[in-house]
Amino acid sequence: MSGREVLLFTIDAGGGHRAAARALVAAAEERGAPFRFRVESFQQTLLPLDLLKRATGLSLEDAYNLILRRHANALMVPLLRVMHAAIRARRPAIVRTLAAWLRQQPRPAAVVSVMPNFNGIMRDAIREAIPGTPLVVVLTDLADFPPRFWIEPGLDRVVVGTDEARAQALAIGIPPEAISRVSGMVMHPRFYRAGGRSVRGRVRGELGLGEADFVSTLLFGGKGSPEMAPLAKRLLAAEPAFRVIALCGENPALLERLAPLEARAAGRLVSLGFTDRVADLLAASDLLVTKPGPGSLSEAFHQRVPVVVTRNVHTIPQERFNTDFVRGRGLGLVVSHWREIPAAVLRLYRDAPERAAIRGRLAALPENRAVYEVIDVVADVTRPSHP
Repeated sequence: MSGREVLLFTIDAGGGHRAAARALVAAAEERGAPFRFRVESFQQTLLPLDLLKRATGLSLEDAYNLILRRHANALMVPLLRVMHAAIRARRPAIVRTLAAWLRQQPRPAAVVSVMPNFNGIMRDAIREAIPGTPLVVVLTDLADFPPRFWIEPGLDRVVVGTDEARAQALAIGIPPEAISRVSGMVMHPRFYRAGGRSVRGRVRGELGLGEADFVSTLLFGGKGSPEMAPLAKRLLAAEPAFRVIALCGENPALLERLAPLEARAAGRLVSLGFTDRVADLLAASDLLVTKPGPGSLSEAFHQRVPVVVTRNVHTIPQERFNTDFVRGRGLGLVVSHWREIPAAVLRLYRDAPERAAIRGRLAALPENRAVYEVIDVVADVTRPSHP
């Protein structure tokens, strides 16, 4: 690997941006890319300007994550618009702060953003502090949530994973040659090492699950979700053949809450805390029950696993398109409340032709090689001869 350094900005609002950054770093190392990533928290560079943190002790990232934990997602759009108004009001100061920070760093060959909301700020600060350095924005959502969420005019390169996002980039004035349409969302390289009947059988054996069992995996983000406990109970009651894998993430309280149910379920429920084996667990599953996050959905699509997702007032705005994507392409079922999930799972279990049709549509999706395609894009823009 050469000495070329690429500055990779991420943010801690939600887990998908950090996951994308980790995936890109791992893929660059695996491929021996002609550059190395240096990952930086964008929020830390602007900490002196975070008025919310100075007033309340909460950063914007903390406020976002608190809303998610409290299921107050209906507040997300108002919060987003307030934040955008604050960014506009403080724009000169934010650009100056970021530009001053960039001048103090080793000059990167490129800047890559896997985060929304501040890409216009990055564009202007880069032009002021390190002109000529390309900015590459990699969407970690299936589509943008305009205005000024992901895509802004004047970006050097925009990397998108769907035709809808490409159309949005064109509509905002990004020239076609500056748009890289990759084959999906960025996933960690470990997902390319999982799958197949051998993995399915091995993992089921490790978990005490039989080949004929109908296994649903519950995955509601990196922190889990309170409804997972009653949902697991209802799923187990719906059909004796049902088996449930509950991925609680970094939520020991949820894991503890599920423990009595797991003890009574006689091997039908497996509850796990944080794990890096999601790829293997999906390979062993018949169905993924999840919130409509782009990462979880893309991982299921890659493993050709049908999904059941919810869409309602609590669905965060940038994920509403994802439910349309699932419904419109026939890749699973969309329900309006988590209490409707057991009936949806039972429907797919009983209707083998429908389940086979969904799997057929999943199998027809293009292979997702996005994480490696992004590495190629970054390598291209960091070549010394690149205009």
